[in-house]
Amino acid sequence: MRQLDDSQIEAFDTEYVDDARWRTVKACIDRDFPDGAFTFLDVGGGIGVFADRTLAAYPKSSGTVVENSAILLSRNQPNTRKTVLLESIENIEHVEKKYDIICLHWLLHHVVSDTYAHTRRNQLWSLRAVSALLTERGRISIFENAYDGILIDNLPGRIIYRVTSSQAASGIVRRLGANTAGVGVCFLSKKQWLLTIHDARLGVLDYAEPDIGSWSLSMLRRICLHVRRRFVGHFWLCTTPASRRSGG
Repeated sequence: MRQLDDSQIEAFDTEYVDDARWRTVKACIDRDFPDGAFTFLDVGGGIGVFADRTLAAYPKSSGTVVENSAILLSRNQPNTRKTVLLESIENIEHVEKKYDIICLHWLLHHVVSDTYAHTRRNQLWSLRAVSALLTERGRISIFENAYDGILIDNLPGRIIYRVTSSQAASGIVRRLGANTAGVGVCFLSKKQWLLTIHDARLGVLDYAEPDIGSWSLSMLRRICLHVRRRFVGHFWLCTTPASRRSGG
């Protein structure tokens, strides 16, 4: 998988789970883990703000932040109930524990490779790999950006991948505001996210769009990228009975 350089990584020294998004995932946790006692794994957890918020809200919980950037991982606040691990999703099998909740928050669109087809396989593989780390009562929390096309459902994501992954156009694309220029990013439509989840043999227990409305986009970019709607979706997943029987 392709990796961002240090200057690109610096842009992700932030937390995207705001109060509205936190309420969405917290409602799922409160329902499925009413005693507040659970373990969690935050893959691509960055500077650990989401993990810290979870630990503060649930004193009986404990968690692990996995992050492949030493820069971001070093900015985690210490906590006796938090473990940090410098590792990539590619090597997630090195995590030897099982967890009640696994978080993939804005991670799947970053598992890019040199072709679109390979990138899509990375997304599916990543879901299957983390599901193998779930306990019997395990849940997966996913926040992702969704781009629904005007006429062709998943065309915006394909266009964005082609543009952002191009080395030749990286200078221009970065000046236009794409921090992932030269590396690539792979967003999907809501329908394609759901199909990928299904192909990973996972079930959707809850789906929500916590933001009010969709993100604004200039008419020119909307037309060029074939975008009908752009928004954030939260998927709360479980392993299906079939996947439990087959070991995830």
